[in-house]
Amino acid sequence: MTDYDWSQFHVHMYYLAPIGEVFRRFSTARGLESFYIGTATHKARDGTPRGGDEVVQAGDVYHWTYVHDFAHGGEFLAVDPDRLVRFTFGTMEVEVRFRDVDGATEVALHQTGCATEDPERAWQHVNCRSCWIYFLTNLRSVLATGFDVRDGDHPAWNDSVSIGWEPPGA
Repeated sequence: MTDYDWSQFHVHMYYLAPIGEVFRRFSTARGLESFYIGTATHKARDGTPRGGDEVVQAGDVYHWTYVHDFAHGGEFLAVDPDRLVRFTFGTMEVEVRFRDVDGATEVALHQTGCATEDPERAWQHVNCRSCWIYFLTNLRSVLATGFDVRDGDHPAWNDSVSIGWEPPGA
């Protein structure tokens, strides 16, 4: 694995839903709250809040709180309706591309900037990839059945920050 690039990863998932619906799950506060974020707040560059169903624009900022009370903010870098959403994610960047494939919607997620300067931080790559697989699978459940697999009543049971990560000595 010496040739493996720990600074980035790709995840692909397919959904039996129209591309516009899948895109809105990643580009609106209400959409993100349906499968990923506990509470999402989006604001335009001038500070004007975006409505829950309003599609974000490049330059908008966000504040997201997960179901287990972890929170962070960032910026949407690019938005191309039904094609692309790109945003900062801490010191990293996430790009989500959407494509129609045989009547299904392909979501191709690419995250870059995972810490590589410290070998002990390879967990950041593994943890982020594991978390995205969890949330993208949850989106599949939400779209197909309406059931959200996150357990808001027991947030410690689905602490997405710890998926795939166990601290040394635990």
